Amino acid sequence: FLIDVPLILVNSGLLDVICSTIKKLLPKNRDHINNKSFDSRTLIGIITFDSTIHFYNLNYNLKQTQMLVLPDIQDIFIPLPEDILVNVHECQNIIDTLLDNLPIIWRNNKISDCCAGNALKVAFMVLKKIGGKLLFFLSSVPNIGEYVVNLNREIKSKGKYKNIYSSNSANNATDPKLREVELLTPYNNNYAELAQNITQYQIAVDLFACPSHNLDLATIYPLIKNSGGTLYYYPQFNVHQYNDKLSEELLFILTAETAWESVMRIRIS
Repeated sequence: FLIDVPLILVNSGLLDVICSTIKKLLPKNRDHINNKSFDSRTLIGIITFDSTIHFYNLNYNLKQTQMLVLPDIQDIFIPLPEDILVNVHECQNIIDTLLDNLPIIWRNNKISDCCAGNALKVAFMVLKKIGGKLLFFLSSVPNIGEYVVNLNREIKSKGKYKNIYSSNSANNATDPKLREVELLTPYNNNYAELAQNITQYQIAVDLFACPSHNLDLATIYPLIKNSGGTLYYYPQFNVHQYNDKLSEELLFILTAETAWESVMRIRIS
């Protein structure tokens, strides 16, 4: 789980919904009616980020979770790699404790910067050896580090877009169709190239986009599409409006059967 933790996300109740939904699938909290829980082989890791990246030591011998902060996002590495991604059955107690504490830890976070690109690279490093599903929760515009999103095209001079459908060649009216085409086109290919890298290691990215403002999803979406993931969109996230929707979709994606790699053999005689 890769979770953006700005103040606006925490105050919206999104982090509470995420944590409570994951808690439902822990073996100790299994719902015997629906009989849904994580498989005995499931490995879980939780990373949060704002202007820095935060790892959580989930070693089952710990009584309380340790948070490890990576302040230099240009020099990324994985501290304690064996304890970042752990078996959910062996470490469910410490995971349960962390999920209870996460909303409290970040409730007063004042940082608004977002290093989503570097956080994605770190998550890729964690999953690289085994592959799997990366659940990416994003509410802020990636504005520092790698894979930043440029929103300047949202405020370009409208005079640039000419009405090519008008018979009057002197007509300088703004053409909304050209405007729409540009905004639906990725600003660059950075996220598409990242998708090419991670798919070699059987990693799929599912994006839960919960923006309060524009995220330029046209630029980010190639990462989701090309890695075989799914985009879930909750504009202007409000816990009263989206609580059930987010919880059900998150439960579905965590319990659905997924094939990561297959081999085909063709015999001709």
